[in-house]
Amino acid sequence: MEAMSALPDLDNLETYRADKSRLGRALEALPGDFPRPEGAFPAPYGVIGFGEGWWAAELLKGRFPDTLAPGTTFVLAGGYGLGRLTGLLSAAREVSRRVVVLGFGPEAEVPVPSSPLAPYRYLRYVLEATGEAELGAAVDRALSVEKERLLPYQKSPENPAKLLAWGLLERVPLWVAAPRYPFLAQALQQVFARIGKSLSIAPPPGALEFFITALEARHEQGDPLVGVVLGEDEETALAREVLATRVDHLEELDPPEAQGPIPEALAYWYRLAWTAYYLALLYRKDPGDHEVLARLREAAE
Repeated sequence: MEAMSALPDLDNLETYRADKSRLGRALEALPGDFPRPEGAFPAPYGVIGFGEGWWAAELLKGRFPDTLAPGTTFVLAGGYGLGRLTGLLSAAREVSRRVVVLGFGPEAEVPVPSSPLAPYRYLRYVLEATGEAELGAAVDRALSVEKERLLPYQKSPENPAKLLAWGLLERVPLWVAAPRYPFLAQALQQVFARIGKSLSIAPPPGALEFFITALEARHEQGDPLVGVVLGEDEETALAREVLATRVDHLEELDPPEAQGPIPEALAYWYRLAWTAYYLALLYRKDPGDHEVLARLREAAE
């Protein structure tokens, strides 16, 4: 109890002095904070993503299944180069009438600064640029509804992100996401590491076998695992039954006020980004990026 009482108080403004990078302000401003395309781009569309743009590209595959398209190919270049971008651009320019490069670095036509929140910005730009503004607006509405209950001034009893942060303190979350949300578990693992400075587990395909075998052994050794369930379907229902005896605790997140897989997935991701933010503060860490990432970007350009 003494250790718990010594932890920062998330309802005290002094706690937020640790946020030297002001990531909290970026989280608050995120709905609607993305670069706007100028004019229309020729269809059909293709999307390639790597680095910070990989999840946005995966979410868009349901609408634009081609990697390279004869109309416009969007290259979400949110990585550190390392020789991949040159080959991708060469291939895209051979196939496409128009190639639009988003990201950071000298090749970027549309600047998207490096940030753990960049997946949203990549996604929203492409939705606007491909005539999917209605879907983009649905994403922004879902995030705006989430934001109202996640902001720091919302006290802990009514703030689901603060409550979940306390539940994940000194524990390892295991993300259990419904298949309707492509690669959401992996996106959460990434944002949780980058903002919350914490490890988490994204299960592989065939997750039930993973839960039954690997977690059975680890549970006997007392791993502090928390299953975090996102979405309701037959697969997540089975996962809950299996995990009930294999993790210390289960957290079932309330569904967001959103309609459709992409707005729902972004709303969950945004809620967990706030959770990671509060967890970093509980650990007295700056939720922003470490300087080593900036040095890596500079070295890779």
